[in-house]
Amino acid sequence: MVFTKRFSRALLAVGLPLTSHVAWAGYTFEDGNLKGEVNLTVGGATLFSRGVNFGSGRVDARNGKNGGARINWQEFYVKPGAKFEYAVQPDFSLLAGGSLVAASTFGDGDAGGFTRSSDGKVAAEELYGGFRAGEWKLTAGRQNYMIGTGFIVMDGNLDQHKDAAYWLGPRTAFKDSAILAWDHGALKSQAFTLRTDDDLGDFRMTGVNLDYNLDDQVTLGAMALKVNALGPRGSTLPRRRDGMRVYNLRALNAKVPGVPALTLNAEYALERGSGEGVDYAANAWYGQADYAFSTLPLTPIIGYRYASFSGDDNLSDNRQKAWDPLSKGFVDWSTWLIGDVVGNYLLFNSNENVQQFSLKTHLNDTVTLGAIHYQFWLDEKNYMGAPVNDRRFADESVVFLDWTPTPSFYTSLSYNWVKPLAAAKQVFGDDQTFSALELYFTYRY
Repeated sequence: MVFTKRFSRALLAVGLPLTSHVAWAGYTFEDGNLKGEVNLTVGGATLFSRGVNFGSGRVDARNGKNGGARINWQEFYVKPGAKFEYAVQPDFSLLAGGSLVAASTFGDGDAGGFTRSSDGKVAAEELYGGFRAGEWKLTAGRQNYMIGTGFIVMDGNLDQHKDAAYWLGPRTAFKDSAILAWDHGALKSQAFTLRTDDDLGDFRMTGVNLDYNLDDQVTLGAMALKVNALGPRGSTLPRRRDGMRVYNLRALNAKVPGVPALTLNAEYALERGSGEGVDYAANAWYGQADYAFSTLPLTPIIGYRYASFSGDDNLSDNRQKAWDPLSKGFVDWSTWLIGDVVGNYLLFNSNENVQQFSLKTHLNDTVTLGAIHYQFWLDEKNYMGAPVNDRRFADESVVFLDWTPTPSFYTSLSYNWVKPLAAAKQVFGDDQTFSALELYFTYRY
């Protein structure tokens, strides 16, 4: 499965499960012992933002120039790919796959200042080889990999600067990677080593992951990994990562006996260890409940989630207590880009606590109408190191309409608006509403 940050939402829109092994066939062929698939993904978006940074304006990340508070831009990408499997014996096959991404940004550049209208790039995305032997599979090279819902591990590329298409985020593969997977039905495990791109800090995550499906009532998971910083010393600043050890426990898609309409999800994670002269002592967790009213008109689903990512109350000591999101991914609204405005441009799953209320309805089999309200607090009284007097940061709301006329085509229209509260007003010095109108499409063949 070739993931992009925005395309993965389309899988959920048509009711498909989202895991790191989802298969979505393009043009498939089979000739003797050789079989394969050729696919093409095309995506585009046009976005209109107002009151950028609450009125203080867009700041270019490379030269610091202010582009004003009204920012309009477009993004586009094309992603052809292919994968092959050659059966040497009935229980042993050779595997190979690859893809390219060509992406561009137009207009004013994104509202966060991470890309400009001149940015664009064509580059290899996936390029891997390996083998499958019975229940075992080994692949190495450039490839995609996700643990759980992408809470910690999913996206190996930041899609900024010359990569272009920051908002769409079509580049997600890890480079110089190897994954050894064991699939024993309900029990699945992987040993992995993954390297991120330079924009994420050029670091390697090496670890193991385990998932167990308990009679389709809950999927229990556990993960442990170690981080090695590969760039020059200090290249991951303002965060340090070298020597960090990360531990994660999760319970996903849990069903409550006697209440089939209720679905529960929860994860807890720790960052420990030491390196680069600091000790790591951060944590993150969330709890979520969704209830489906399947007998009511429009089959509404209401949801509530509370997520917490620790902050650091003393930035001058040798303990790093602010949660490092590492290579978090995007699979659906708010997961794990929390708020399309706040999550893209203001807070990035560190030093924040978020309360979320959601409502989703199905107007028919292809159209979904929904709304989400987020309430953001800073975990500690600082924003990117700047002290503030209050933890209450902002409220964001979104109304969205998703249309999936075919399994291959997905489009979404949303309006997002953010009201600054005490901390945001103090940091940015303005109190305008930061809004974004977003129109997006993806076609997959």
